[in-house]
Amino acid sequence: MASMIGRIFGNRYEIVELLGGGGMAQVFKGWDRLLQRAVTVKILRENLCSDEEFVRRFHREAQAVAGLSHPNIVNVYDVGREGEIDYIVMEFIDGPTLKEVIRSRAPLPPEETVELAKQICDALEHAHERGIVHRDIKPHNILLTRTGRVKVTDFGIARSVTQSTMTMDRSIVGSVHYLSPEQARGLPVDDKSDIYALGVVMYELLSGQVPFQGETPIAVALQQIQQQPPALSNLNARIPPSLEQVVLRAMEKEPARRYRNAQALRQDLDRVFTGQVSGRLPESDDDSPTVRLDGSAAAQLDAAWQEAENVVSQREEEKKAAPPVGKKRSKRQWAAWAAGLFAVVLLLATLSFAWTHYMSVPDVPVPKVKGMRVTDAIERLEKLGLHAEPSYVNDNANANIVIAQDPDENQVVKQNRTIKLTVSQGPKLNRIPSVTGKPIRDAQVAIKEANFKANVEEVFDDSPAGTVINQSPAANSEQPPDTIVQLRVSKGAETKAATMPSLVGSKLQEAQEKLEPLKIDLKLKLQENATLAAWTILAQDPPPNGAIKPGDTVTLTYSIPPSNTPPASPVKSSVRVYVPNDGKDHGVRIVFLDDRGAQKELYSQRHKAGEVVSQEVTTSGKGTVQALVDTTVAWERRVE
Repeated sequence: MASMIGRIFGNRYEIVELLGGGGMAQVFKGWDRLLQRAVTVKILRENLCSDEEFVRRFHREAQAVAGLSHPNIVNVYDVGREGEIDYIVMEFIDGPTLKEVIRSRAPLPPEETVELAKQICDALEHAHERGIVHRDIKPHNILLTRTGRVKVTDFGIARSVTQSTMTMDRSIVGSVHYLSPEQARGLPVDDKSDIYALGVVMYELLSGQVPFQGETPIAVALQQIQQQPPALSNLNARIPPSLEQVVLRAMEKEPARRYRNAQALRQDLDRVFTGQVSGRLPESDDDSPTVRLDGSAAAQLDAAWQEAENVVSQREEEKKAAPPVGKKRSKRQWAAWAAGLFAVVLLLATLSFAWTHYMSVPDVPVPKVKGMRVTDAIERLEKLGLHAEPSYVNDNANANIVIAQDPDENQVVKQNRTIKLTVSQGPKLNRIPSVTGKPIRDAQVAIKEANFKANVEEVFDDSPAGTVINQSPAANSEQPPDTIVQLRVSKGAETKAATMPSLVGSKLQEAQEKLEPLKIDLKLKLQENATLAAWTILAQDPPPNGAIKPGDTVTLTYSIPPSNTPPASPVKSSVRVYVPNDGKDHGVRIVFLDDRGAQKELYSQRHKAGEVVSQEVTTSGKGTVQALVDTTVAWERRVE
């Protein structure tokens, strides 16, 4: 098969490397040159390719499986024939098989085992609903992606192999450690054979070993048919009793006593850590209307055989003792006579059994089990000789409570009648969306679309205002519809209160600089004062040393000279400014700031780089003359 490397099938799939192989096919990693992606290419072995009937069945099954689309099933992309070689193209999974996981770290924790088994159940349910039975569920055919997702492979292919071999020549083929008892007998199989194999897989995950072992495949197959598996609790003390019950029910010898389908098995797995599982059926119970002969019937048949044998022996003795009269009866005639006698006796025994078990069955009133826990309801029905058939639905009642029964209470029925129980598995649960970190508006929309309600609580936080910083219940948890999701929403960082500084006596500009970091609302008032210099703070509100927060109002009163002060004599000032020599034009302004707070522009002109500006300006009163280049103070002088 090494010669396959580099070969191209269907003008599309290039063989890259050999991954492995089994009795049916060699498995290669390939490259889809059309869609530019990795694929798995399985090439059937030559002995199977030469079987035309098998090849036709293989193509038909592969095309049917290609119709499966489920996240836990390996996708089948294509099936074809190149010369004398038949191949199938599948999704490439870059991860280990479950068998490799078992070899490296089994036994697995019960929680991980249950999660893996639930995903396998989902895959089986999807296939079974479409009429496809796997027939070869085993850890080797279960892959894990790098993110831990289960991918079941080889759906339907095992069926082609089985029909070509086991069904036709009655021989045992396949993975004998995972064969159901009916497969080991060569009988027809259905969905419940896959459930049995999944039970074996769970057993191996939890214990690290298969339940039945032997030196030959036949020895293992006989154990599958005849023996019970060793108790899981003896192999791994960490396994909850409820989980062991689930595994044992999946591995029941009689298909009728297993879970009715993969969905029912998954429902028990969902409840396994609550301890509220249906588990194994009582010995007298059954999961279908199949009729089985009980001990009395078997005894009657044994008696019929014994009586027939006694009659034959008696006739043989009489024959030896009696003198020969007339034509001698042949041994064949005696055998025919004995067989006829046995048939009569067997018929009488059968009629007796039928009368005892079907015609003269006692009547019993159906008890009220509605409102009881399902385990208690089953026990009560069993005591009256009735059977229970529970089915689970979503309902607002508590989980595992019987919400309906058929027939209803007080109806009179025959013993052995099956009573159908409708059992609540609690309200239908939806998944809580993850909204932490989202704007509150987007979070409310997402929660409403998931059929939940939002309750908002605003808190101070360093996150941007309006952002969800926490949610409860947690994201991705499953909750009933209309559950209230508590959202904590940031209203921005909380600013701690500051202390109001003492500003009286300081200059207005100095006071403004002290108040700027506090982000307060500053209001100013003027008051004439003849004794203090202009711009001196006379009063403040609030007073010093009190608490103050951003946005609070602070009022400062500062001094200006009295309005009746006689006008001062004009003062001339010579201003000389150098314009930066940076190759750019600059604006030059000369202003006078008087002590009353007024500002007067004395000069304004644009100058070229490197120029020297000389101006003489005249002012009246006390104040400051400033020369600015653009917005920078380049010259300043106090005048009185």
